[in-house]
Amino acid sequence: MSISFAELLQSAEQLNADTANAASLPRVHRNLGQIAEAGERLWMKTAAMATDDSADVKASILLGSRGFDVPSMAQKMETLKSTTIEPTEISPVTDIQGFLKGEREQALLGAIIESKNSTMKSASQRHSHALQQYWEEEKERVLSALLGSTKSDFHVPVDIQPLSVNSSYWGKDSMMTQDEISFADVIGRRNDAVIAGRRYPLIDEFMNTIHEFGESKAVLDCWELLEVLVNSCCFDDPLLRFKPSNTIDLTKKSVEYLERGFQQFVQTTICGHLEQAELGGVPGIMELASSYLSVRTQDSSVWGLVYVCLRCGSPAAALQALQDDGYEGEVESILENWANISAPSAARDKVRQLYYGGINNCNDPYKRLVFSILGGCDIERRHGDILTTVQDYLWLKLVHVLTCSSTGRDFRSNKDKISLAEVQEHVLQEYGENHFNSLQSPYLYSLVLLLTGLYESAIEVLYRNEESRANAIHMALTLHSNGMINLSTTPHQPVLSESDEDPCPHKRLNLTRIIIGYTRKFACSNPTSALNYYYILHGLHNEEGEDMFTVCIAELIQESKEYQTLLGTLDSSGRKTKGAIDRFNVNHSQIISTVAEASEKRGCWEEAVTLYELAYNYDKVLEILNEELSRKLMPNDKAHEHVNEIAINVEPRTTNANTILRKQFLLLLDLYKFHKLYHSGNDKLEEALSVISRLQIIPLQQETINHRVQAFKSFSDELRRCIPDILIMVMSILNKLYKNASKSGSSLYGAQNKQAQKIRDQARVVMRFAGMLPYSMPGDTHAQLSMLDAPMRY
Repeated sequence: MSISFAELLQSAEQLNADTANAASLPRVHRNLGQIAEAGERLWMKTAAMATDDSADVKASILLGSRGFDVPSMAQKMETLKSTTIEPTEISPVTDIQGFLKGEREQALLGAIIESKNSTMKSASQRHSHALQQYWEEEKERVLSALLGSTKSDFHVPVDIQPLSVNSSYWGKDSMMTQDEISFADVIGRRNDAVIAGRRYPLIDEFMNTIHEFGESKAVLDCWELLEVLVNSCCFDDPLLRFKPSNTIDLTKKSVEYLERGFQQFVQTTICGHLEQAELGGVPGIMELASSYLSVRTQDSSVWGLVYVCLRCGSPAAALQALQDDGYEGEVESILENWANISAPSAARDKVRQLYYGGINNCNDPYKRLVFSILGGCDIERRHGDILTTVQDYLWLKLVHVLTCSSTGRDFRSNKDKISLAEVQEHVLQEYGENHFNSLQSPYLYSLVLLLTGLYESAIEVLYRNEESRANAIHMALTLHSNGMINLSTTPHQPVLSESDEDPCPHKRLNLTRIIIGYTRKFACSNPTSALNYYYILHGLHNEEGEDMFTVCIAELIQESKEYQTLLGTLDSSGRKTKGAIDRFNVNHSQIISTVAEASEKRGCWEEAVTLYELAYNYDKVLEILNEELSRKLMPNDKAHEHVNEIAINVEPRTTNANTILRKQFLLLLDLYKFHKLYHSGNDKLEEALSVISRLQIIPLQQETINHRVQAFKSFSDELRRCIPDILIMVMSILNKLYKNASKSGSSLYGAQNKQAQKIRDQARVVMRFAGMLPYSMPGDTHAQLSMLDAPMRY
């Protein structure tokens, strides 16, 4: 049954009316945005419950909206999955010659590509290695200059003090302080004595200089200890310092220094408290010790008196105190033989038994300490109630080291043994720089290291600090003069380096590096002072076997440019006046030649000429001047004038030089004369032509062409370089002379025409010579010659 559109519309309107009258169903009015929002919420709710097929559904909807037949595409995909690809049959090679040729070309091409890749890889590796090595060296140099060691923490002081500048003897500002100038004067006098073969008391001169400065007590303590050590020992080989007997001797000197320092401290304390000290009676150590105890502790114990006497270095006073107190026992025997402290004895063994039998737990700390010292026992105990300073602690440790260095029978257990190396490790590792605050108080930590025999480390600590660097350098020189410091094998190592030959924890000091670093700031303003420091490096060599004194002098001359001060000068007669290096017993010519070669490589030819002259190497002087004369002959008149002036001044002193070089040199000077006449105007043209004819370089007669061509083959490159310009100048002269000769209106057989014919013949000879030269001249040379020759042709 068919329904018309009108009926459908009527039914729809009836349904709408019924719905509008229904009160139980609410009407919902939504716009398109609300409908889309509602749809989005419904989709979000159902997305969480979507199955794995949701992606396929979305893809099907998307493809379907674009007009794809999804079911048929799915069937096609299934067909592709089941399809297998059969291997194609390779057709046999029929062109054997072509095949072999192709294979050969492929093999060659493969070898070339492989060689190229390996070459590029090798070049890249070498470049990276060289760059890395350069960076490491530069980093080491910068860090060493800033810190003094590559193994130290980087520290930049907050407050930078202005550098004090003094006027130097050369009339310009010096970068040296007054203290550094005084030290440098001592080094200069030391070098004079060494050159003259005399011994020089370096430590005494340094001590006088230190006292003149009015240095602080911390500085004086280090220098006074150094004076004690240097005056007691001197070694031909620094490794002898590690010999057990020498180590004991140096340790005894450190102990004596600490005892003498404590005695001075006791006297100072008593002088500050005279009323409380009640000083009186017979003067002596025991009376000082008693007064000191009265001031500090008010302790009347005899063991306190014994300790103070021992700490002051007077075992006799300690023995007297025990005898006055009525004590009798093994302690007296030990004190009587205290001078032979390293020798074991039955008395010391008995003292040890008493100590471990109950004295170690007694209430008298002085008695415990005295028995520990005399018996060499309970080494790990710190005795902090009595030993309150670093000096007291080190004194006890070093005394234990001496008692443990016995060569007799072993009377102690392992826990009561201690060596100097253990004390050194204790100072370096357990305490270290942070404990002693070496950045703010470098002299205290340096003193501790000097007392324990770590001389190289002590110098390095002072060298790091700008304010203590001068003292560090001169302490190192003092120790080095007595063979008491171990040096690095090469100058490129850090300030401190390790070696398998040295006992741990000793290190080696790079004396070359610290001297160069110290002199860097005043090398240019005070080159003579720097030179004196470099002379100390005489005899030390780098990896290439070069003497470091020679190397440093060469660098100093290049940086300071003080040729007259350091090397001397030449007078008009060629005699050399002495410079600063002439006082040293070195090969002056070799040093000057080294500097000259460096200047020549940098392109500073004037400096190189001056230096080679000072070394009397006139062959090199002529080589450089010939090169410069040939380069500046034409383009730049001012430059040529300057070179020629220098060459004329040098010429009288070159009579003993190489004959060929001198001949070429004189020829270039004559070419300058020709050049000058050429540019002087038309009235000098004939004279210029006569000069070039006399030099026999360019032929002007037919019969001389072959001879000049053969002579050209023996010319040096410097002279050959000038020939094209000389040819153009000669042709230009002939052209001008020809024009002057052709201006006359006389008969064809007149004198003017004969002169013109002669000039044309000469031009023809020059052109033929230019064409016969076995030399590749600039491209426009022949063109210019042809243009100048054209007006002179028939």
